Amino acid sequence: MPGSAAAALLEATELAFIADDGTVTVYPPRPELVAMLTLFEAETGRVVRSMQRQLTMSASRAALALDDRSRQRGVREEVVIDRRAVLSSPLATTVDPGLRVGSVPTPVMLSDERLALLAVPPGRAPEGGCCWTVDPQLVRLALAAFLETWDAALPWQEAGLRPPLPERRFRVAVLLMDGHTDREIADELGISTRTVSDEVRAVVDSLGARSRSHAVAMLVGAA
Repeated sequence: MPGSAAAALLEATELAFIADDGTVTVYPPRPELVAMLTLFEAETGRVVRSMQRQLTMSASRAALALDDRSRQRGVREEVVIDRRAVLSSPLATTVDPGLRVGSVPTPVMLSDERLALLAVPPGRAPEGGCCWTVDPQLVRLALAAFLETWDAALPWQEAGLRPPLPERRFRVAVLLMDGHTDREIADELGISTRTVSDEVRAVVDSLGARSRSHAVAMLVGAA
């Protein structure tokens, strides 16, 4: 059950949809995700806060370059991922090294304290979409819901998750998920095929996978 702040946010979001007064702008789940996240990143000056009930590598990979850009600008990140989702994603701590693990009542992303991305209420179209708002009341409620969840969540170290992969190994793992050969990965990263082979073996070992193909299945959440 959502906490009091999350329940108030869900109710207010539903009322905004009923009012249909331009308080929220709705985005479908695809194909506008990258464009929306790009705009969100550009609007963020100090801190991005995010709590998500699902963690898919396709969405995470779409945001990787944006994450790098934000970190280079000194933007702080506070991330909570639902425990059920994070346990099936071995790269979660690499994508978000400071993440916490907890029970997430509803997806929220906040840019500073002035812009929020919220889930489309159940039963509203488009299913799986999100809505963008700068409405002060909704942003305040979203921040309160996030902080309520953040305070109750555990750092990933206490939740027993795998530690982040080194940068090069992570890049190898991402290309491995796309089915690239060692030669293709080497050309992409500007390293030798022997180094790639060593990194792939390290990825397989760190996952406890039986083989390269089993490691790929684990990375994409299919094993």
